[in-house]
Amino acid sequence: MFYPLLLAIKVGIEEERSQVQLMESTKDADIIGISERSGNGGLQVYEFEYKLDSTRGGMKRIFTAVFVASKKLYILNIAHSDKPEGPLDMHRKRLLEQVLHSFDAAL
Repeated sequence: MFYPLLLAIKVGIEEERSQVQLMESTKDADIIGISERSGNGGLQVYEFEYKLDSTRGGMKRIFTAVFVASKKLYILNIAHSDKPEGPLDMHRKRLLEQVLHSFDAAL
């Protein structure tokens, strides 16, 4: 299940890049990391980190966790401003990752 989801994310990012000329607000999008972990009861949780550069908010770091439980898709998105004058420091990144890793289902 991980590889189709990974492919969908990569296709989505590539689609975002290809539409840069069409979408005035999006300048660039880059995947930083993708991982998979076991949640409660063996539930598969997929995590993604990517950078998004847009005219609306400048550079942003996006952390996403996704899982399916009881035929429902659950998504957590965390967006953090990642501007050159105030980049995301390692302490804050670890805190955001802890929040991301806590996203799970209690079945």
